[in-house]
Amino acid sequence: MKKTGLFLLLSLAFACQQNKAPKGIIEKDKMQNLMLDMQLTDAYLNQVYNQDTMKMQAHSRYLYVFKKHKTDSAKYVRSLEYYSKDPKVLSAMYTAISDSLTRLQTKLQTPKKAKKKKAPKKLKKATNDLSTK
Repeated sequence: MKKTGLFLLLSLAFACQQNKAPKGIIEKDKMQNLMLDMQLTDAYLNQVYNQDTMKMQAHSRYLYVFKKHKTDSAKYVRSLEYYSKDPKVLSAMYTAISDSLTRLQTKLQTPKKAKKKKAPKKLKKATNDLSTK
């Protein structure tokens, strides 16, 4: 009976640790944000027609993304390999990224409503004076 209880306790402790990424692996939420920025960078680079220009820009743009997320390419690759081992987790991450991209696209395509600017009081008074005459 004691062995069964110990086994259950260890199993529960191990299962709880599965939510946290191991040392040296980017946490899931941070990894999703990094992957989102990588997708945006890739989309931009795919719009550059000149291959030489694209290659020159790619290096600096990817470095910027890694610096923004306080990581490097080696840690990114290790983390991507780690999350790739569990297809369900990786699929959920890509679904969340896709949803974020869709929201961003909708936001960018929705025209902003022009705010009505109020005329200065002096202009309103002058307009009213002219209309009454």
